[in-house]
Amino acid sequence: MRLQARAWLLLMLLLAFAGGASAAVSAQVDRERIALSESIELTIRVAGSMRAEEPDLAPLERHFEVLGSTRNSSFTMSNGRSESSTTWQVTLMARHAGELTIPAIEVGGERTQPIAIRVSEDPAPASAAAREVQLQVETDATEVHVQQQLLLTVRLLHAVNFERGATLEAPEIPDAVVRELGENSYEKLIDGRRYGVFERRYAVFPQRSGELVVPALGFQAALGGASWFDRSGGRGRMLRLRSEEKRIRVLPPEAGATPWLPARVLTVIETWDRSPQELRVGDSATRTVTITATGLTGAQLPPLPAPAVDGLRFYPDQPRIEDAQDAEGITGTRSESSAVIPSRAGDIEFPEIRVRWWDTANQRFEEAVVPRRSIRVLPGASAAPAPAPAPLAGAQPGASAAAPAAAASSATIAATPQETPSPATPPWPWIIATLLLALSTAFSSWQWRRLALATPPSAAEPPAASADAAREAQLFAALAAACRANDASQAQALLPRWGRAAFPHAGIHSASDLGGAAQDEELGAHIERLLASRYAANAAPCELGALLGRLEAARAAAVKQRKRGARTDALPPLYAAPHAVAAQANMPTMRPIDQ
Repeated sequence: MRLQARAWLLLMLLLAFAGGASAAVSAQVDRERIALSESIELTIRVAGSMRAEEPDLAPLERHFEVLGSTRNSSFTMSNGRSESSTTWQVTLMARHAGELTIPAIEVGGERTQPIAIRVSEDPAPASAAAREVQLQVETDATEVHVQQQLLLTVRLLHAVNFERGATLEAPEIPDAVVRELGENSYEKLIDGRRYGVFERRYAVFPQRSGELVVPALGFQAALGGASWFDRSGGRGRMLRLRSEEKRIRVLPPEAGATPWLPARVLTVIETWDRSPQELRVGDSATRTVTITATGLTGAQLPPLPAPAVDGLRFYPDQPRIEDAQDAEGITGTRSESSAVIPSRAGDIEFPEIRVRWWDTANQRFEEAVVPRRSIRVLPGASAAPAPAPAPLAGAQPGASAAAPAAAASSATIAATPQETPSPATPPWPWIIATLLLALSTAFSSWQWRRLALATPPSAAEPPAASADAAREAQLFAALAAACRANDASQAQALLPRWGRAAFPHAGIHSASDLGGAAQDEELGAHIERLLASRYAANAAPCELGALLGRLEAARAAAVKQRKRGARTDALPPLYAAPHAVAAQANMPTMRPIDQ
């Protein structure tokens, strides 16, 4: 049995070898007359061989486009005779009309015979319904300005199904930006015949004046059926179409337009995350100005001018640029947000915003306006009271402690109208108040003398200074706790409050003033990084631990300075030192736009 199998295998190999020795190469086409939009099938057959080499199809490229090829090998045996062959099916599309020749194709040293075919131009249809497939290209205008949106619609109508390989070219237009808007499919009746419609839309933005050429677009597919419902006839036929070329006149920008903004609709709006009428000194609010334009991309919209408002600091975020697409094309949006921090109380006015644009529908200039806005900034809720005047040289410690209390009492009394007491009524309230004031003064004087005896003269402080020191210590403890908890918001709120307690003569209104008051550029840099981390996009987080270290150093220097000042008889300076202003001006990293 095994011997018979070996003999049978040997016989088959011998027959295959004998077939290969007598292999014959032939070629034929399914049609010799075709239209330019139709494909043709070329069949190459090598008889007597199952191991034939691949044919050389390069000679076809001159007059034909090779759309695809398939290979099939077969071996049959009947009545003691064997037959083997290899067949290639090659799909071709003529590159031009005329009398063309399919050249000889070489396969394993053998060559086919040339084949002559006739390719004709596509006949013009008598009506729309006479064509099975139509390719249409439309534009919404024949004349536009530079950078104005031009809507381009590519529409494919077909009364037959596509079997495979349906491709539709995308437009490639020199000197223009092309954005695909999407596609849609639906059905349509034309002369009583149902067509499937495939539609693709584009937004085209010319970049220079002159003539814009939309080139002819190509479509090709293998047809599946002869009609929308009939899937039997015409199967496998390759179809190729070309649209007509479109030419558009592009005008230059209109005179007096900087920047040039051609749009169908353009608006500018202002929004706040909180009411600006509720702001106090040191508070923050986010102001957002948004430009929206139909017919422009967000990248085409210009940046708004940086605001310059006295009494306000602006910390701008990165602009947000977005595009939306619909049947009207592209609608671009540019939003610019800034954190706004008042540095002084009073009435503050925002200037108006004007954006000039070209109305493409009415062919005229228009202006989008955000009207000027006036806000009233209230004093800070935690503003420190004005510092008491320093005692004159040679004044007694007890007198210097009692004077502020007396002045405060006088101010309170003067602000509150009082009835003149009747001569018949003893002025007991005044007597009691006087006695209490005298007792308070005597007690303060005694306490001062006791502390002065127990403490070296260089370390002694009056009671008022001790109260201020206690308040400063409480604020710093809260500030340190916020830094250790990594609470940037609480730290920012406490910084100016502690700064006013630690540096009462520096005129601190916001956190940004603290670095200059402490004469510490590194501290100022840390504070600016804190503000940037809260209000600026993509900013690195602030190291609150490092900030706390600089605050502790600034506090130690301030305490040392207060003790040094307490040992002198000179009056405190009326204004901040010039070098403090210089320190503010030279702070590194992020800076507000304006103050």
